[in-house]
Amino acid sequence: MQAATLYSAFNEEYSEHITACRKKFEILYPVFRMTTVRIFDGVSEAEIETGFRQMVLLHDLGKLTAKWQEMLKMKKGQRLPPHASIGAAAVWISLQSNPLREPLSFAVAIHHTDRGLIGDNIERPEVLAIIDGLVNETGEVKWHQDIVQFPDEFFPNIVRRLDIGTLKDMAQGLRIWARGGGLLVQHRCRLQVALAHHILKLCDISAAQTRSDYQQAVSMEGYGGWLMVKNISDYVDAIEKRLRR
Repeated sequence: MQAATLYSAFNEEYSEHITACRKKFEILYPVFRMTTVRIFDGVSEAEIETGFRQMVLLHDLGKLTAKWQEMLKMKKGQRLPPHASIGAAAVWISLQSNPLREPLSFAVAIHHTDRGLIGDNIERPEVLAIIDGLVNETGEVKWHQDIVQFPDEFFPNIVRRLDIGTLKDMAQGLRIWARGGGLLVQHRCRLQVALAHHILKLCDISAAQTRSDYQQAVSMEGYGGWLMVKNISDYVDAIEKRLRR
């Protein structure tokens, strides 16, 4: 059976983008390894690496919903439904026994803060999923019909059972984790999320910059967010060149 073709962006297959993100992570992680060990003090390096790899693998999983794929095929300029909370819930459910479950899920939930979705992604992701048509009448996530043909490598079996309950459980768990402790505990939580978010954004943006629309926009010197994309791409490229020496 031929694998289904699902997309991460116009003219970019989902599996292509995730593969590129994973390659970028392998380049970047050695640079940040000692920092992650320090910030996630008390967690084994094996658990840290496993957790981060799952974060990179699953962060865009919300793009595999029927609604997201349907909207992508429509005319450019259409608002795509938010996908970050679905990816965060996938990380949440797949890292149940990993101590990095909370910070990595939080990092995925806010990896598109530039679109102003941070509040709803954390506070009421289950409501967003209903409003945006991402779930069916029983509360289960409506994946694209071709997902049955999608490789398990990119769509692990455990995430197939994501539903409203998972999103609600994640939201409650993240609120307790982020706000339940004293000031020092909360500060530590923020540091952990900031580091995870930084690494994820470096992987995601440097992998996506090969898209034709990114290349065209980056050529517009000084254009807001696209300048950030170019700076991140140049930074990751510099690391890669240094490692080749």
